[in-house]
Order: sequence, then structure tokens, then C-alpha cells
Amino acid sequence: MKNKYGLIGEKLGHSFSKVLHNEFGNNEYGIMEIPKDEVDAFMKEQSFEAINVTIPYKETVMKYCVVDETAKAIGSVNTIVKKDGVLYGYNTDYLGFEYMVNSAGISFKDKDIVILGSGGTSKTACFAASRLGAKSITVVSRKASGYDTSVTTPVIFTSYEDMDAYKDANILINTTPVGMNPNNDEVPVDLELFKKLDGLVDVIYNPLTTKLASRAKAMNIKSTNGLSMLIAQGWYAERLFFGKSIELDEEGKRSIERVYKKTRALKENIVFTGMPGCGKSTQGKRIAEALGREFIDTDIVFNEKFNMNAGDYIVEYGEKAFRDKESEVIEEVSKNTGVVIAIGGGSILRESNVEALKANGFIIYLSQELEKLSQDGRPLSQNGGLEKLYNERKPIYERVSDVTVKVQESKEDTFNMIKEQIDENSGN
Repeated sequence: MKNKYGLIGEKLGHSFSKVLHNEFGNNEYGIMEIPKDEVDAFMKEQSFEAINVTIPYKETVMKYCVVDETAKAIGSVNTIVKKDGVLYGYNTDYLGFEYMVNSAGISFKDKDIVILGSGGTSKTACFAASRLGAKSITVVSRKASGYDTSVTTPVIFTSYEDMDAYKDANILINTTPVGMNPNNDEVPVDLELFKKLDGLVDVIYNPLTTKLASRAKAMNIKSTNGLSMLIAQGWYAERLFFGKSIELDEEGKRSIERVYKKTRALKENIVFTGMPGCGKSTQGKRIAEALGREFIDTDIVFNEKFNMNAGDYIVEYGEKAFRDKESEVIEEVSKNTGVVIAIGGGSILRESNVEALKANGFIIYLSQELEKLSQDGRPLSQNGGLEKLYNERKPIYERVSDVTVKVQESKEDTFNMIKEQIDENSGN
């Protein structure tokens, strides 16, 4: 079945576009994967009213359209609208990019900008950076690849090896796929090398927080991911679909923010942390059922993966060996989106685990009073060790979590408090 509105691309299994356009009120919007050898027939058939276009067809479709001047300057089309049998091509990516940067409070005015990557998104970033008042733009890629630009800002192209050409960047923009799921542990550059950096823009939105963005946050550098760009360009595209003004007013900003919060929350994992015996698995299962999400207990995954439960593994091989294996499990389950996860009480002791969980996770700390915690089957909590563990871990739980929910006498009351926090996070 073909859609009147939708997104075309080659591989769209992880696309957020249908969700966000449906949220903007377009219930006829769908996803249309098209093989390369069928693009010509699809475009000539014109069996749509308006479409968005993504990789690898943003340049391919230009020959079928009357292309507006901005899209020509950028060199790609991401929005096509049919009017009286004629296809008109536009680019709303740069508008989404500008919204993303402005909403993050990152100023490009009179700044030295470095863009990693030289593909289509790099062209969009270059165009937008110039519009936002950049002093200079340096595009870095493996082969020092250049492209035509129509911007007034001076642009140079260089390679990663020429560090002196880009180490003084004020703003760093990552347009490469490095760090994208499933390769969440990768970073395109070492941020420690940039001594004048005050802003990071990473256009990746899966995971929601890349390792690069996580490092920027730890260094107190303003940063943003690409989800707000995706949402905003979708809003602009919807306006073009239906012939409305693309002037962004306060109502438009509220609409984008609403859909952003809802889309992020839908894709975000809900992660329960806290001391052993505080009820993470019990509440996690209930929340997963209430929200219609998959529930993952890392202790169960550990058991299935290593044929031994966590407690026995610690007794048999020691805590260090257990933590190493536990980190493997954390890395694996963290790559999911939109699931509920209960983690072991000591998982947050390793910063690498926290970083992995936060990449796609909204972390809830279930805070239980020490005397009410169960020690059964938990070797690290026994023999007088529970109080020591509690005192060591409590400040870490509080630091790494997004919210804290105090466990109530009634499980129902605890559940309701958790649900309120989740609803608030999603903008409901």
C-alpha cells in the first residue's frame, strides 16, 4: 500500500519519521523503502502528494524536481511537494539544524566552526553555520574531500591528520556516523585535543546521547544531539506539505517541543537502579506492562548468557570477574530503545556502565531505607556488608540518576509515584 505522504529511503528500519509526523497530526504518513533500481519509476509515477527524502536519495531526486534556491545552494532535497502534477523540491534540514543549535543555546556568531565529515549532512551544516554568523568553517574528512559551497564564510577542507588546521575550534559538529548504534562506543575525535571548545553538535540521535556528547557534558561543554533537528525539520516539512507558512512562531516552537519530548520518551529506555532488594525488578515489570514495553532484567540476562546466577558467580569467581561479565551485559542491553531495564545494584560502580545506560536511558533510582532491604541470596550484602554497600553507593545512585523515587509502604503507591515521573519526562 502506498502512502499519500511519507519518507523514502533505501533502509529505514530505525526511522523515527512516521512517529513524529503522526504526532504532528499527519496520520497518512508512512515509511517507504525503495531499492535504488526502483527510484526512477517511483519518482515518475508520482503516486504521492508529498514526501520526505533521506539517504541515499537526497541528491538523486533533484533531477525530478523544480528545486528552490536554498536546496540548490545546499545541493540536496529532503522535501518534495506535488502541485498540479509538478514536483517541487525543498530542503528543511538546514532549518532543523538551526533550530537544534538555537534551542541548545549554542552560538555560532563569530566562532571558528569545525565540521567532521564531508557528506550531505556536512553540506547542510556548512550552509547553516554560515547563516548563523560563523567566522570560519573547516571541514575535516579522511580524504580532505571538498564540495561546492555558496556560503560567504571562508571554508577550508582538510584531513584528520592535519590537527593544526582544526584544533582551535570553538564549535565542533559531527556529521559522521561514528558513534551511531550499534557502534555506540566509538568516537570520531578526542575532545581533550580541543582547548578552545565551547560547543558540540552531534547530529546522531540513535543513541540519544553518543559517547562524544557524553564526554562533552563531563567537560562542561554545551552539547546537543540530532533528535531536535529531526523533529524540527519534520515540522517545517509538514508546513510545506500543506502550503502553510514556515515562519516559526511560538505555537510552532511549542509543537516542536511537545513532539520532541514525546518522541524522545518513546525511544528512551526506562532504567531502574538502586540497592539489592529495593524492588527494581518488581516495579520494572509493572511499569513495562503498563506501558506495553519489553522488560529486561540484567540479572536474568547474565544467568542466560553465562549459565550461572550473579550471586553464585561472585562466590565462584570473585566480584572483579563478575563485574567484567556484568559490563558485557550492560553494553548489550543498553543498545535497545524503548524498553524497561532493571540493573544490578552495583552496575553503577563502573562509569563505563553508566555512560552506556545513559546513552538511551532515563534512570530512576529507587531509594529504600537500609533496614528494609533484603539480603537473601546476595553475597555482597551479607555478613555485615549491607550498610557499607549502602553508604558507598547511595551518593552514586543520586548522582547518576535522572530522578529519585522513595519506596513507599505500599507497592501501589510506589508504582504511582514512578508513573508520575515517567509521565512528566514524556510531557504528558
